[in-house]
Amino acid sequence: MNQQNRLSINNVVGVFVPISPFSDISIWGLINFSTEQQLFFLGGIAIAFGVFTYSKRVMMTVGSGIMELSPLGALVAVWSHSIVLFIFSFQGLGEFLKSYGLPPIPLVPVSSSQAIVGAIIGMGLLKGGREINWSIVGGIASGWVTTPIIAALISFICLFFMQNVFMQETYKSVQYQLTPKAQMVMSKPGIETSQQF
Repeated sequence: MNQQNRLSINNVVGVFVPISPFSDISIWGLINFSTEQQLFFLGGIAIAFGVFTYSKRVMMTVGSGIMELSPLGALVAVWSHSIVLFIFSFQGLGEFLKSYGLPPIPLVPVSSSQAIVGAIIGMGLLKGGREINWSIVGGIASGWVTTPIIAALISFICLFFMQNVFMQETYKSVQYQLTPKAQMVMSKPGIETSQQF
């Protein structure tokens, strides 16, 4: 398979493996577990924990809380959800669009929960919007807005304590110097460098 046709979601492993605290494990020389396999195993355990603890409530909200779904409606929602995730993670599609002079779709992380909720709301709007439980949709949307804000506050507070209470270095200032050789390399593809420096 061509490198351009791979899904960019496969690159997630490349982000976490180099910083993984795990090393390869060999059990009696018969079974070997690589760092990637250990990370996938931990991810699987986390998913299984979520399935056994909170999944019923989430499934009930998505499956019938927002709007009653028929089996066919659920299938259409899952297809829509899958197509959206595919579009935003397929590198080959961006190259295809660029080859026809169209702007490529950005390869950005897309929320699976937002895609499925959007698909269900789209079906509800197609039916006139009267079947949608807007109070539940409002609660879900408020969660989408408040989650990054709360995460940012928690991150700020944790870093503040790490830096000021425990005297830990939380950032490292790095200065870059663009040499004339680097400027020549940058100007080859047509990047204007004379006015930037």
